[in-house]
Amino acid sequence: MEKGATAFSDPMRLVLMSGLLLLPIQFVQIGPAQLSQLWVLAALMFVMSRNLLRPGVVEALVYGLFLAVALVLTFASGYERTKAVEQVIKFAVLYPAFYLVGRALGDHYLKRSLPFGYLFLAGLLAFEFAVQFFELPVIHRYVAFMQGALYGTFKERNWLAIFFFLCSYLLFLQSSRDIRSAVLFVALCIVVALLSESKTILIPVGVVLLLHFRAGGVLKAIAIGAGAALFYFRFGPELSGDLLRVRLEEERGLAFMQSIDLIARDFLGYGFGFVEAHFSGWWIPIRGLGAGTNSVFSSPLDLFLIAGAVGLCMWLVFFLGVGLGMRVMGMLLPVALWSLVNPLHQSEIVYLFMGVLVSFGLGERRQVVIAPVGRGPASIQGAT
Repeated sequence: MEKGATAFSDPMRLVLMSGLLLLPIQFVQIGPAQLSQLWVLAALMFVMSRNLLRPGVVEALVYGLFLAVALVLTFASGYERTKAVEQVIKFAVLYPAFYLVGRALGDHYLKRSLPFGYLFLAGLLAFEFAVQFFELPVIHRYVAFMQGALYGTFKERNWLAIFFFLCSYLLFLQSSRDIRSAVLFVALCIVVALLSESKTILIPVGVVLLLHFRAGGVLKAIAIGAGAALFYFRFGPELSGDLLRVRLEEERGLAFMQSIDLIARDFLGYGFGFVEAHFSGWWIPIRGLGAGTNSVFSSPLDLFLIAGAVGLCMWLVFFLGVGLGMRVMGMLLPVALWSLVNPLHQSEIVYLFMGVLVSFGLGERRQVVIAPVGRGPASIQGAT
């Protein structure tokens, strides 16, 4: 952000910062909508009024085909469903709105420094900790299955981890990507991982360092080795012995096998609202699935269940950037790999930031060189 810029001289700054502050407030609703969902509709109208929407042809065609197939399967097939209309609204209205606003924000901040930094994120993380510690009313609600992990104003600890990772990822992309920038990025993500107990966040962190850290192979190897050691000593016991057996036989392993069986039975897909209804009444209970859970643990697997091969194409384009260029794929790869073990497709946060990342990746074709974050106007540097 240029010096002296305000919300009046740069209204997109107000759009971005208000979104970042409202996205975490997930327990507060006005009617059926969260505050961030009302925000995105207002933000979408604003960027449309400024003629800032620039969706790509590939994105529009693939998402339109996915939505059409999913709607036909939802309302034309006879499978039992749970909250299918809510899912339709999210996929037909909310997720595309977040993505399009993200695309507009990404175009805007391609040559400008983001109006926040690591100090802002650290303060926001401290606020989340204080909210949960003091159990502040309205914006926080006790959730038993979190088992002491930090989730604050988010409905799930994974959404907290995803939010802070993606914010810090954008900052890292707009930095010089040297050792200092990498240390700030990794330090924040490690703190988030330890507080939220999100084990999988270390996957995209490692991929970001491999792809975008401007350092030699030795430094990258040291960083990845340190992350692997942290994972082993902090989370290793949770993935061995009886706990590993539970995951394989009663949780994700069993869910994976049943999902593959469902795909084999109906390769075309099942539409929206099927997963929750199916696993709620399945004769073998699966931990983490059933009432209140409308997706399996893996985004490509769940999208395949929704719309078959078309759903998988949707994941390939929007989560991996296939068809949008190698630079976009490099930007999205950390998110894509994380989505293999996490239902990221169910988060508005992810669609907003994916839109930003796609715009950053498309803008890199111009080979613009920028100053490090905090040292003047900036845009995205080419990936390495």
